[in-house]
Amino acid sequence: MCIRDRFKTIKGQVVEPKMFNSIKEARNYIQDYGRVNNRPIYGMQQFAYAFINEEYPEREFDVNELTVFNFDIETKSDEGFPNIGEADKEILSIAVRCKGQSTIFGLGDYQPSGNDRYIKCASETDLLIKFVDLWVKYNPEIVTGWNIELFDIPYTLNRIRKRVSQEQVNRLSPWGIVKERTIPTAQNQALGRDAPPNAKEIVGVTIFDYMNLYKKFTYSQKESYALDFIGQEELGEKKLDYSEYGTLNELYKQDYQKFLDYNIKDVVLVERLDDKMKLIEQACTIAYDAGVNLVDALTSVRMWDVIIHNYLLAKNTVVPPKERPEKDFQVEGAYVKDPQVGLHNWVVSFDLNSLYPHLIMQYNISPETLVSQNKVPNMKVDKLLSKEFDGSRLDKHHTMTPNGAIFRTDKKGFLPQLMEDMYNTRTEYKKKMLEAKQEYENTKDKKLLKDISRYNNIQMAKKISLNSAYGAIGNAYFRYYNLLIAEGITTSGQLSIRWIESALNRYLNKVCGTTKEDFVVASDTDSVYITFDRLVNSAVKKGHDTTKIINALDSFAKDKIEPFIDKSYS
Repeated sequence: MCIRDRFKTIKGQVVEPKMFNSIKEARNYIQDYGRVNNRPIYGMQQFAYAFINEEYPEREFDVNELTVFNFDIETKSDEGFPNIGEADKEILSIAVRCKGQSTIFGLGDYQPSGNDRYIKCASETDLLIKFVDLWVKYNPEIVTGWNIELFDIPYTLNRIRKRVSQEQVNRLSPWGIVKERTIPTAQNQALGRDAPPNAKEIVGVTIFDYMNLYKKFTYSQKESYALDFIGQEELGEKKLDYSEYGTLNELYKQDYQKFLDYNIKDVVLVERLDDKMKLIEQACTIAYDAGVNLVDALTSVRMWDVIIHNYLLAKNTVVPPKERPEKDFQVEGAYVKDPQVGLHNWVVSFDLNSLYPHLIMQYNISPETLVSQNKVPNMKVDKLLSKEFDGSRLDKHHTMTPNGAIFRTDKKGFLPQLMEDMYNTRTEYKKKMLEAKQEYENTKDKKLLKDISRYNNIQMAKKISLNSAYGAIGNAYFRYYNLLIAEGITTSGQLSIRWIESALNRYLNKVCGTTKEDFVVASDTDSVYITFDRLVNSAVKKGHDTTKIINALDSFAKDKIEPFIDKSYS
């Protein structure tokens, strides 16, 4: 091995690579080495991810080559909601959408519409077996549906085991392995560590619950996440209405045709949502970009652990051992201002762009740039806001976050470098997307639509990954978790938003000729909400055209407020 090929740790120590013939041999070595040596073992010990990175450094995919199996079940509901663990009620029908084909399994007479295919079954047992046969025939990479992770999948698998056999359940996995797993819910957390399994892992199949994808990637809080509500919000289309029958159970007994129409409408709604929002393709783009399993796109800790490993290994740098802190500490969070109660007519919001990633870059926050576990004592955001701290006391190659953590600046850390690279890539592909959109407007060349979609997916993947970075950094199970680093980021965010709140109030009091009036009606992690009621009321007569007021405020925000914000931060 050449000197230039030598591996080092993030702290610059040289380490020796160790090669093995199998994963089992590597694991045995790690176990035995730990018993007799007190020295750490560096590197990624989740070997599948290391393999993906080394064997597939260029990762591209075509979502059309992935088989997506979208299904929904209906059960008996004559005596209330079924018990998922006991699978105590009969499955009456199952609707499936896969490869552009609808298939409905039922027990009665039904006339399908269009190209839909209906399979009338002799019994529930026959229905379940035929459903498994169809699943095996399609051999899906991805299974989706609305709220399937905590209902349709565990209930169906438990019912198949109960009415048919575990062997039939195992057929759903290409490896023949189906595992129990526990997903944290309010009910399970109340039960503590003894919470029973409430979900399934079908080895070799990715479960993308579309409700979870929607919550994760839309960045909007909805008053309801029922499919009926989201369908209306996004598509202007609701589930099939059966209100004239009162209950679903009565619909089943009185109008079997409409009962199955209701079942199939649910899977059609999910498919139409994805046709519009492309969230499955988005999740796959994130996973392929990071080099992780598809389901890891919904996490932050695993995904960022692999992203950092891949980035460092390309520089012959190995990741440190994964250690669990002795105890969890509560990380000081973001600043949220109590909103001013009352009606505000003219409110404008201003958001900071990718706040936490930019703070990581600004302060050069990274595990290897942290000077020590000691921090400047009694340091608070308030001290910096009131300018009570003398920055000249710092070493010229040091910077300090508002929690008193010191970071060196003479060498860029890997974390800010990653943030910068990802942000620049996102900016590049967003520009390409906008240029392709403009070209499409000019030429109407449909070939450009594929480019627009691809560029948008890449830039969104980078945006989502950037936004999830702090979710990993602030998690005690993350390889690089450090309380000083986590709070260094959140307190820097507090300083940023409170700094601009104070500056904006001074500026607007001067503009309006007022003193000590609070124009910032609310603020949260990276946003301020400013009321311009006083400004509008003093400048505009009653009954003035609303559109003109909005346009004037928009111009004022762009021409005056945004430059002032930039200057204040400078």
